[in-house]
Amino acid sequence: MNSPERQFNALTSDQDKSSNEIKKTTETVDELRPIIETETSISYLGVKLEKAKVRDSQFVPKTEQYEDFINDKEVALPLQRDIAVAFLNGEPLLIEGGTSLGKTTTIRKMAAELGYEVHYANLNGATDVEDLMGRYIPNPYKNKPEDPEYIFADGKVTSGLRQEEGKIKIIILDEFNSAAPNILIRLHEVLDALERGGDVILSEDASESISVNKEKTKIVALMNPVGKGYLGREPLDPAQLRRWVYKKMPPELPVSTFSYSTDALFKAGPESQHITTDMFLKSREDALTLEQLPEIPGMREVLEKYKEFHKAAKELVKSRKIAQDQSQPFTYDDRMEPRRVRDFVLRFYNGDINETFQQALRYYYANKLESDVDRKKLEELIRLVEYKPKVADSKRRGIEGEEKIAEGPIGQHIEVAIEKLGKENVLGPKEIEQVFGVKIEDVPDIPFSVEELERAKNLNQMLILRVDKTAEGEPMSIKAMSDMLDKKWQDEGKGRLLFSPECWRNLLCKDLLTQELPRTGWALVSKDVLPESLGRNYLEQTEVIIKTLKEEVFKDLDIPEEYAEAITEFKDKKAEIVKLMDEDPPEAAQELSQLKITQLTRQTSAEAIYDLAVYYDINNKRLLTDKLTWSVSLDPYGHLVYLGGFNSEGLSYDDWYPNGLAGHIGVCLSRRL
Repeated sequence: MNSPERQFNALTSDQDKSSNEIKKTTETVDELRPIIETETSISYLGVKLEKAKVRDSQFVPKTEQYEDFINDKEVALPLQRDIAVAFLNGEPLLIEGGTSLGKTTTIRKMAAELGYEVHYANLNGATDVEDLMGRYIPNPYKNKPEDPEYIFADGKVTSGLRQEEGKIKIIILDEFNSAAPNILIRLHEVLDALERGGDVILSEDASESISVNKEKTKIVALMNPVGKGYLGREPLDPAQLRRWVYKKMPPELPVSTFSYSTDALFKAGPESQHITTDMFLKSREDALTLEQLPEIPGMREVLEKYKEFHKAAKELVKSRKIAQDQSQPFTYDDRMEPRRVRDFVLRFYNGDINETFQQALRYYYANKLESDVDRKKLEELIRLVEYKPKVADSKRRGIEGEEKIAEGPIGQHIEVAIEKLGKENVLGPKEIEQVFGVKIEDVPDIPFSVEELERAKNLNQMLILRVDKTAEGEPMSIKAMSDMLDKKWQDEGKGRLLFSPECWRNLLCKDLLTQELPRTGWALVSKDVLPESLGRNYLEQTEVIIKTLKEEVFKDLDIPEEYAEAITEFKDKKAEIVKLMDEDPPEAAQELSQLKITQLTRQTSAEAIYDLAVYYDINNKRLLTDKLTWSVSLDPYGHLVYLGGFNSEGLSYDDWYPNGLAGHIGVCLSRRL
């Protein structure tokens, strides 16, 4: 069975090496740019929309009108992402929120960038059906007796429905819940025709038939909340509301958004915001087909959980345990919601069915809720919609018999590791004795299978045995390694281990220098940083690690229990850590350092130094000469230590809060189990 591949670019980068490598570094960092524009498309937090081929029209807004538009991360950017999802899927979007949130302005700004026409209609009490669909008017072009006395003039909706080569049109229906009942009924017919890709019959024009296409026409309805100081608004009936993807926005601009936007207008605030990967949706270049859905691992299990979720979510709304204060009644429709979720998966499946399905539920279910409290209640249910693959036994044992080597840990068969990884990439007891003079009497089993070693080769990893004691039985500390190897390498003309040891002693925590030791046992360690981890903050690097585990290390294999638990813990704590990274970086660093996934997959400072030193001593090749790897170690000020730049003058280090990022700082994957 061939499962669809995740559509992400594996971008590599380097520091000041070549124009091509610099370009790749820029592309990696650009992945976190909220809006990326090319000649033919624009991506809004990862959701890519194609520009209209024909953009020269009086109905296309002018971009210069939106030069002061502020892309704040709380309102404007998520709104553009959600609008882009609706446009991409061809779904009618209904946005409810207070005044001055920028609902109309945001759509017009996007239209200006994309070259889409805007056909705007306000549905207040003075609007009638003919204003929307068209009417007969005296012929202003009548020059001859045979010319008709009257001609049909399109209304705002009709002009937006008519297809024209190369054009894409947006119909904006403002003050939607102020519309008269006959207008809403007429719009039912329009929405239904767009959904099925049929025709709209213009009874206003002797039953002319207009072919409509949701790829060419996008519809967005806007409305203020019922009541709450807004006069003349009536709740929509369920038959109307079910036709729309309903997004609930706050009643007023959040205080933090107002503050940021005001500062930005006066050029008095920060030039950038802390944009995190969880804000993004990555649309596929090509949507999956229906035939591919059953091939997605875990689809059947997730569907069963989804059905339970849908029923529970409906009950929460019905019992008013959520959305109690929302004046517009709604429910979760039994037919429309599953269809929308399916189409979302087809368009946004990223190789992780749990993540994709949960993103869909946040878009179609949580987006209907106004309060953070209600969203958190629903989020508790959303997290339960997941596929849990069978986990492997975490107690890995050595084996007896060559015929079983491929199935389980290879135990004492070091020659198998050498065959798979190459001699230079297996640093076992002989190599450790050669480097440090440590003779290992009881060599531990290698806890990795042949298949894991083959994958490690593809990941450019080495297999290394770590020890925590010197030949004299003293702690294998950073200071001990430095003292030992500097003397040895000086005699061999190899330079030194640490760049400016005095600097290390003065700036690095004394406990780290003298007490932090390598954790004993075998480890698979990447010889270079993971390419996608460059230009990302510490949390985002952790997401890259998890992605690598799922898609490369354990693809089509049972995930060991330790790793499954660690990934779940990260997901549970992620939102709080993201908040801490803005509000209390030292506390965020502490939380990130202590995560199970961090402890399982990152080197300590002592381990990074140990690994680099052993590989260099044995192979006379330096690793991480122009990149740095972010470790699990903390300095006394709550900074996370990163190391690299290993040249003839020695290994450098520095430290940073976890919300920092740079194009030459990544992470080396280091697995101990």
